Amino acid sequence: MGQSEVRTREVSTEVVGIGSCGIDYFAIVPRLLGADEKINADHTEIHAGGVTGNNLTQVARLGATAGWLGLLGDDESGRLITKAFTEDGLDLSGIEVVPGQQSTFTWIPVDAHGDRCIYMFPNVNGTLTASQVRTRFATHIRGARHFHTEASQLPLPPIVAGMEIARDARVRVIFDLDVAPSYFASAKLGTADELLTALKLVDVLKPCKAAAREITGETDYEKIATKLLSLGPKVVAVTMGAEGALLATGGEMEHVAAFQVKVVDSTGAGDAFMGGLSFALLRRWDLRNAGLFANACAAICCTRIGARAMGSLEEVTSLVHAQRPGQAAAF
Repeated sequence: MGQSEVRTREVSTEVVGIGSCGIDYFAIVPRLLGADEKINADHTEIHAGGVTGNNLTQVARLGATAGWLGLLGDDESGRLITKAFTEDGLDLSGIEVVPGQQSTFTWIPVDAHGDRCIYMFPNVNGTLTASQVRTRFATHIRGARHFHTEASQLPLPPIVAGMEIARDARVRVIFDLDVAPSYFASAKLGTADELLTALKLVDVLKPCKAAAREITGETDYEKIATKLLSLGPKVVAVTMGAEGALLATGGEMEHVAAFQVKVVDSTGAGDAFMGGLSFALLRRWDLRNAGLFANACAAICCTRIGARAMGSLEEVTSLVHAQRPGQAAAF
């Protein structure tokens, strides 16, 4: 892989993660296209993004310590990624820069209603191996309280390696199942059966709708949550857009209403939710309050363009106080 740069680590962080992290190149368009169509974009925007990178950024903006673990290229995207992390106060010691390689990036057209589609280019971070996770990032994972990861861009072996290290160290595993198992298999990231087996290592699971329906064969959210819990996770969180979210454990199921905001771009809303949920669990809030807080994080992210359009703790609690005054005392 060649000589690489590894930053020195000084202290343990509360929340670390392995997964996608890149630069999002947005095209703001009147509508999303079908096959063989063309359209003029209104304008372009460039923002840092990536599921796990977004989760961790939300955690950091809320006031907990966080750090991403993975590979970047020595390119402009890599420099923009580290700049964004630095501005949000994240620990950079788990970032390894590989000379001559391209960092992760995505192309994202967003229409006038905030709907979008995403084209992903994992590049160097997609080459991360289980062996690299065990030898280079195990100390970071063992020293944390939460370990975030995802099924999206990376192959399954490094994801499972991180989960196993976390479980052995009694670090909570938080998993964003961001694509359906059939896509995961078709992208040659791992088999659907291997992905389902990995769920036994998960403490907190947030599936995308396609994954939830494909795995369970259900469309009812409560039935989805119940079946997913039977696969191993201790907490299942199902986000439902304007309908809010459903959070479930073996003994509790909470429907939490969405907050009312003007949606500009929904990119990153689920990631903000996951970061907010992680923060709430760090604070040991009960399931309903954790869901309420996570929903507020997701709502704020929808009000601006970019997956990192996330709020601070003050912004999130202000939204809760404004729209849920009867429940705001917990925060």
